[in-house]
Amino acid sequence: MSKQCIKPRRKRDAEWFKEKVLLVQAEANGQVLQEEELEFLADP
Repeated sequence: MSKQCIKPRRKRDAEWFKEKVLLVQAEANGQVLQEEELEFLADP
């Protein structure tokens, strides 16, 4: 049985890494992140 992705994978480029770094910094500063942002951080 094949697994179907419900969300397309994001392209990993400079913008992707910049967004990831900003979210990690925001979380480290104690900001509350939205569910979508937490999912993005959890995505390897």
